[in-house]
Amino acid sequence: MATTEERANKRRKTDDALPSALPAIKSSEQLHQKFGYWKSSSSSQLKAALDQFSNFLSQISVSNKTDGEYERGLAILSKYCKEQSSASHDEIDFPDLLAIWSHASETNDESLLASIPSVLAQFYQSIDTSLDLRDFGISLGHSLLKRDQLRLFDKCLSSPRSKQNLIAPALRLLTKLIEFDQGTLANNVFNRRDHLYRRLDDILVRPQTADESPSVAHRSALEFLIANLKYIDNAAKIELITHGSLIYSAIRGLSTEQPDIVCATLRALVDFILDDPNLGGRLKSRCFNSGILTALAKLYAYDRDVPEDDSGLSVRAVLHEVLTKICTSSDIVNPQYGWYPVGVNANVAGNDADMVPLGLDAPYFTDEYAERIPVKNGVLSVFLQTLRPGEDVLHNELILSVFSAAPELVADYFTKRTKFNLQPGDTPLWRGQFAFLFSIVQLSIPENFGWPDVIPQNPPPLSVVIENILPRPLDKSILSKCLLSQDTLLIMSTIRYMTIALQKLKLVLEQVNQATLLSDLWAQASTNLISMFSERFPVLQEVIGTMSDHKERGQIRGTILECIATHYDVLPSKSVVAKFDAAPFLTTAIKNLASQDLDAYAQGALNEQILHLLNIASRSSTTRWWQKPSPEDLSPVTSLLRFCVQSAESSLVKNALSILQDVLVFRGILNASRSLDVLILSLTESKKYQPELATYEFLDNCMTRTMQRPVKYLDRIEIIQDQVSDKAPLSLLTCCVAEQWPFVAKKASDDGVMNIVGWIARFFVAMGQSGENLGVMTALQQEMLNLPDEYAHSKKILTKALEKQQKKPIKLSSPIDAAGGLEAKARSSVVDTVKMAERLFPAKDLDLETIFNQPPPIPQSLTGLFRWEKSDFDTEIQSGRLANLIRCTISPSHEVRIQAFHTLQTVAHSVENSNYSEKTQLYLLLGELSESIRSLILTGSDGGGKTPSFPSHHPPPPPPPSLLSELAIHFLPVLSDPSSPLYSKANEFLLLGPSWTSHRLIPYWTRQTFLTETTSDDTPGTNAQHAEIAWFLDLLITALRTTVDLDLYRRAQVFTGLFSYYVSPASPKETRRRILQLVYRALQIPGGSDTLITRVGVREWLAVARNVRDHSGNGVSRMGKVDVEIRRIIDALSREVMEKCDRDGIAKWEAQRPIDKKKHDAAVVEEMEVDG
Repeated sequence: MATTEERANKRRKTDDALPSALPAIKSSEQLHQKFGYWKSSSSSQLKAALDQFSNFLSQISVSNKTDGEYERGLAILSKYCKEQSSASHDEIDFPDLLAIWSHASETNDESLLASIPSVLAQFYQSIDTSLDLRDFGISLGHSLLKRDQLRLFDKCLSSPRSKQNLIAPALRLLTKLIEFDQGTLANNVFNRRDHLYRRLDDILVRPQTADESPSVAHRSALEFLIANLKYIDNAAKIELITHGSLIYSAIRGLSTEQPDIVCATLRALVDFILDDPNLGGRLKSRCFNSGILTALAKLYAYDRDVPEDDSGLSVRAVLHEVLTKICTSSDIVNPQYGWYPVGVNANVAGNDADMVPLGLDAPYFTDEYAERIPVKNGVLSVFLQTLRPGEDVLHNELILSVFSAAPELVADYFTKRTKFNLQPGDTPLWRGQFAFLFSIVQLSIPENFGWPDVIPQNPPPLSVVIENILPRPLDKSILSKCLLSQDTLLIMSTIRYMTIALQKLKLVLEQVNQATLLSDLWAQASTNLISMFSERFPVLQEVIGTMSDHKERGQIRGTILECIATHYDVLPSKSVVAKFDAAPFLTTAIKNLASQDLDAYAQGALNEQILHLLNIASRSSTTRWWQKPSPEDLSPVTSLLRFCVQSAESSLVKNALSILQDVLVFRGILNASRSLDVLILSLTESKKYQPELATYEFLDNCMTRTMQRPVKYLDRIEIIQDQVSDKAPLSLLTCCVAEQWPFVAKKASDDGVMNIVGWIARFFVAMGQSGENLGVMTALQQEMLNLPDEYAHSKKILTKALEKQQKKPIKLSSPIDAAGGLEAKARSSVVDTVKMAERLFPAKDLDLETIFNQPPPIPQSLTGLFRWEKSDFDTEIQSGRLANLIRCTISPSHEVRIQAFHTLQTVAHSVENSNYSEKTQLYLLLGELSESIRSLILTGSDGGGKTPSFPSHHPPPPPPPSLLSELAIHFLPVLSDPSSPLYSKANEFLLLGPSWTSHRLIPYWTRQTFLTETTSDDTPGTNAQHAEIAWFLDLLITALRTTVDLDLYRRAQVFTGLFSYYVSPASPKETRRRILQLVYRALQIPGGSDTLITRVGVREWLAVARNVRDHSGNGVSRMGKVDVEIRRIIDALSREVMEKCDRDGIAKWEAQRPIDKKKHDAAVVEEMEVDG
């Protein structure tokens, strides 16, 4: 132990041969003396000379170019280089230095073996900017690449990994050779790759050891690789990239390197590979495969210091920039079709006329992408699964960038990562995962859903669409758990997430609805998508319950109200089942907004809440507008009216006035929107009048009474109208005010009476100016003044107020009325929307024949319809063969009708003897049809079943009404499917009697479909009553073929009833479209246009129908948006009506009509001016 300690404490022996300070080089002769006699010099002396030369070169490198020292040093070096240059190609430059290097190799003098390449690298760095030494540098490079020197390089590079002092200088020298003169020698160096690049891959691979300190050799190898990528030509670069795993090895070892070299390497991948236009996309994709991308992504965990370079960016920032550029580059991202997976033909032909229409349930539309989605960007798909967006925000941003560049990968990602292995809670991981999914929902929708150029014929697979709207990791159960949490932040985030999902669904549905003109599949896709969304989305009642649990927290309340309002807007059919009364919340919010001690933030929050509450209240059928929160408060509708009057400058007034118009005008309290303008103006403050609370309480009482008993006041107005002989309309509110005036007059001493009287006078005078029935209003005023003497004081006050107001009436001009009133604003909005649509899709270019499917043609003969023995009737029904036979019974050819009738009896006999499961119902159907048409077809026959012969003067009878045969045809799929909503009603009908009477069929089925409760329950995505009505309308459409059919419809008042149902809030878009199709079918029949004009007023009805707002079938129609598609169809039908009619005959008929033609013409002119 003592010996070891003595050895450790001994001072190292110094070498006296080494000078303590290296003298400066003053001339080239000194260099000749130091290296020219190397054979007689010791290793230490040569090492000292090399160090002295290195210092000399360093001084040249760091000297100022304008300094005299730089010029003197460069002159010495130039002279020495000239003296050391070779005379021919067979010789070498710097023979002394290269000889020393060779000698060091032979003697295994590692010190010299490392010093020579280091000095030569320093030499190239010193002369890099010198044009005088350029040629020498190139010549020296050729000398270094000769066979003898290549062996020296190979020996250094083949040294063990631990001898970095030999490997690093050799690599630095090769790097300087490549970089010299902008890569003049780069290809020469690469051409010696068998010697110089043989060990490069091994050097780049870092050993799996605990020591992760930076390696000099590894850094030099990276610099050498970067120089190669920058300077070698295209062919050499391709070979370098494709050689083994060179790039992969380089990237794997970056985690232990210094930040500057890491950033340089990352930028080189982009600058010299990704951005190189001479490299093909296939090669770049091969270079940046999933393995290399995964290796790059591991650098997100790099935790060393920030590099001190010009950019000042951290390695993570540079890496994120590089990876984002790589993964979104057009060379890496293969062209794809967005939400249309690989193999999907979005323009595949639909059903033929002879095929059973299965819609999206057809085999070629099968959605098999719920578990696996084929994609074109498989490399990126694999790579994205290695990222952890919940743990690293940069992973999150990278994935979102890739999804934006390749939308097909969104659904693919979630088919592989279906759920979170973590319960909702306040943990960093959960917050990160939630933020990731939140960002996914916020991604934009690809144009045309990703299909190039135009929207295709068919929608994308809905399993792909739903993953882009509401990814599966956050399913209904998890969202419900989040709503039940006590964590405020978690609740708000969840509600906001649900709101964004609803808004995205709305955008998707808008695009889908625009494409419904292309094919019926888009309409079916809309319905199915809503069903799929509802399966993943909590029911609205859960959201409402969350607000009830946190109703005292204003911040949460605003977020929840936004979600509820969006739900009512996007999914009105699903929202109708929720029981949410927005009126109390609206009243409270308006009252709080009137407080004077609110800051700007609180006012903004309340304004947002009121806006959402208005949207909810306007769409909810459970809003109790007239229910007072307490006896002292006003009703919600009066509170809203007061808010509009007192806050006329608020941005919310426009929405509030629209709702007031619907509530007051729709319920008959006011006659028209102009009356609402007058009511608001009568309550507006002036210099001499300010309405008080008593006035609003009186108005509230009057409006409530009018709403509760409108018939009472309507009868009263009609009596007065008869008395004054003026049938002009009048708002019911005026009648109620006149009725309630005596109760106010009793309190003549109260201060509030004067204010009420002032308002009554302002209101009545303004209503008279607005165009209301002045005669009835005068009579009502007289009634108010004809009170007993005990009310003398009140009579005097009212008389004075009316006289004063008539002298100075309210001017009907206000910010509300300046644009023409609420009605004008609404109509202007409609016109603007429709005009924009007409510019995009002119109605004159609309082909109704293409939009509306034509009815199935009647076969010209019975070819192929004779043999029915041993028939499979299930197949015959599905294939349409039996339907074709039945349709032959209404053929224009009497011969065909006779043959079809007899064949039909044969078929009935075959059905009776068959094994068909529904043979009883089918036999009854065919038998009853035969009995119904027997007399109509066999008229004039001998009754023996033979074809009758008619004299030339006695034409054969006309075909039976199409309704008989078409009803039987429409029964076929119903009777073969017990799950059909009409199965029970169809069987009941068949048991009514042995034959059918044509003129009784339509009234019977009208009652069964419109007025009778359905016998089956609703199914997901299907309303049973809507399905029955759709079936009946399809029957009417296909059964309308001849003038006989049209006359049958007219006598059954088909069009009158359907026209009324069209404007009903219960009529969905599909039903309205079918009604328009029935009108179109009627117009195709000779004289059909004239019949519709003169018998059912089709022109006037079309003018009304074109202003019906879009709705779902469960809400008030006027609250929806303009349906551009329906509006265009109606305009096209209007043109068709005028083109097909007998204009001279219609003109004569109009001249004889017993109506007020002047008013009608004025209304038409007004409508044309608005639309124009």
